[in-house]
Amino acid sequence: MTTRSNTEWLAALRQTGQRQENAVKELRQLLRRAIFSFLSRKGATNAAGPSYDHEDLAEDCAQESVLLIQSKLDQFRGDSQFTTWAYSIAIRVTLNELRRRRWRTSAIEAARLGDAMPHWPIDNPGPERSLEQQQAWAILTELIETTLTPLQRKALIAHAFQEMPLDLVAEWLGTNRNSLYKLIHDARKRLQAALLSRGVTHRELIAIFDTPRPERPYFEDGKKSLFQASND
Repeated sequence: MTTRSNTEWLAALRQTGQRQENAVKELRQLLRRAIFSFLSRKGATNAAGPSYDHEDLAEDCAQESVLLIQSKLDQFRGDSQFTTWAYSIAIRVTLNELRRRRWRTSAIEAARLGDAMPHWPIDNPGPERSLEQQQAWAILTELIETTLTPLQRKALIAHAFQEMPLDLVAEWLGTNRNSLYKLIHDARKRLQAALLSRGVTHRELIAIFDTPRPERPYFEDGKKSLFQASND
């Protein structure tokens, strides 16, 4: 397999004909191996719930990743190796697919979607830490219930805490991805402003729930969805 420079990758993928086909095939093979390695690592094997075939999933995600990368070539700035940039996209695609599969096997009832904040499983590293986490969780729950519109609240709870993929949230709410992005973006801004009114930044709130242990609390995924843009 050839070694291409960033310029060579971009040129080949923008071409038509055999040169492009060869570059696409090479990229797909690179991504498939990277995805398979990611899925085989400890912690990724059970992420989707029931057992699944790593080879098939890696192939599906590699195919999807190549199409996405081709559509985003103009966004590559050259700050890293092209393959590093491509790998990061492929891993996001894979994580999104794992979330979709996990969601499809979840036991959340349709009537409970976006209905209420989940019970918080405090990590309880010590009495002081546990109290701090409980107080922070109480503030967050209150602000989500009182500062967001009903639609913002439903979308944010379903996505951030019930782990519903964004494309499924959009379908569930009868909207499109762009409108949903705007809805959740506005909800995040409201939450951040409400937290600041209590003298707490969203980074400080996240830090309260960070722990040095490998097994993190449930909020590890939820906090990212709450305050960071998603690539789902």
